Amino acid sequence: MLLSTTSELEGFVITNYLGVVAGEAAVAPVELRDFARFIHREGGGRHPEFEKLIRETRQIALLSLESEARELGADAVIGIDFQYAHMATDGLIMITVSGTAVATLDKRKL
Repeated sequence: MLLSTTSELEGFVITNYLGVVAGEAAVAPVELRDFARFIHREGGGRHPEFEKLIRETRQIALLSLESEARELGADAVIGIDFQYAHMATDGLIMITVSGTAVATLDKRKL
């Protein structure tokens, strides 16, 4: 599956726009509490463990987006955008990714 933040795919012709797709994933409060303890223990600066947790959560959201796109018959998603939200009431961090599912043809095969 091709994934792009742009509205076009170099080397491909978009043959059909199949609709908006999205994927979501969240970091649970328990993981955030563990991270808060880690920050308190380690002090300021970059925190590789938290960055890894966010990367893994973002990847889960992308996999969900890809699954939804495949169900529509897409082989690519264009115009991908990420949104990050912090739910203050329960401490949850939500990552949402959305884009447009499309069908394409490789120009080299035309």
